[in-house]
Amino acid sequence: MKSRQPERRPGPELRILILNWRCPRNPRAGGAEAFTLEVVRRLVLRGHAVEWFSSSFPGAPAEESLDGVRIVRAGRQWTVHLAAFRRYKGMLARNFDLVVDEVNTIPFFTPLWSDVPTVMLIHQLAREVWWYESNFPLSAVGFVVEPRYLRLYRFVPVLTVSESTKADLLRLGFQGPITVVPEGLEPIAHLGVPKSSQPTFLYVGRIAPSKRIEHIVRAFALFRQATGVGTLWLVGSGLPRYQASLAKLAKKLGVDARVIFTGRVSSGEKHRLMAAAHAVLMTSVREGWGLTVSEAGACGTPSIVYNVPGLRDSVRNEVTGLVVPPRPEDLCGAMRRLIGDSALYSRLVAESKRWSQTLSFDESARLVLETLERTLASFEPRRRAVQPPSH
Repeated sequence: MKSRQPERRPGPELRILILNWRCPRNPRAGGAEAFTLEVVRRLVLRGHAVEWFSSSFPGAPAEESLDGVRIVRAGRQWTVHLAAFRRYKGMLARNFDLVVDEVNTIPFFTPLWSDVPTVMLIHQLAREVWWYESNFPLSAVGFVVEPRYLRLYRFVPVLTVSESTKADLLRLGFQGPITVVPEGLEPIAHLGVPKSSQPTFLYVGRIAPSKRIEHIVRAFALFRQATGVGTLWLVGSGLPRYQASLAKLAKKLGVDARVIFTGRVSSGEKHRLMAAAHAVLMTSVREGWGLTVSEAGACGTPSIVYNVPGLRDSVRNEVTGLVVPPRPEDLCGAMRRLIGDSALYSRLVAESKRWSQTLSFDESARLVLETLERTLASFEPRRRAVQPPSH
């Protein structure tokens, strides 16, 4: 099924600059970049111009076009912010109407130097992720200073993808408008793939410590110990050292023969695996939303997730899946309950599929565009008010 392309929007185009340290083709790109690309390519189709500035990576060209979006690269993860300042300081007003400062841990601090209105796009705060993804003392420094540097944006219009992140920002004292833009979903063709013959569980995403995949392995081992059956598929790529530790743990727990690392797979294969599995498992310390959950629902597979920011938004407990306390024992209990209660399972399958059909990137793009237009409209009167009189 092809997604419906939005009609070109009449009226003047916007010139939009996206600042994000990762572009969609970066090997470390994730759900945030996938969401942003789906939105901005729709804005391009509506007649707007979009430039996306990000860090470079081995083999990447300095510039290229992707779905009509101009991609510009310079610097690396820890220098891209300075590279953006050097490239755009003093020239933004001549080339762009707005800048979208996309915060993936470290922002670009545009409220301090941009001469056009800034909109912050943030999927999630880092918070606990610092302790999983950074070494000490950087983890401690990041955890302490993150609330302080985010407060620079407290009067800036904000786009985010979940009520959990909105609540986090309000606790930090944000006073500007915060718009929650639900993550969209590209239509997924009906696969007709039967469920596996034995209970099969699936994780899809980055193989990274903040995803706490070791909790999934431990829960699966408890499930096997209780039932004597089951298979676990781990789909994705990431840190080799972390993946090796997971393989070592699976062997120690005696389930290595039933834990399958597939690596990164194509979109079609990912959806096939989602359709064949009985449940998706997610145990991250936090997420912005959890796009995997929505995709799995569209494939007829409910999710069992930890009760953490983002995941508690993308799963409606006892309606589209199960939300459990963040412990392997509770995850295993939900896995056993799901497999053992056919009536519950059938209801969750139907509801997760129905809810996924309400998620649309066209709607996401509409809400983003409305926010950008409101921001520009409120900025222009102030900009005109400070312009010197003509002679």
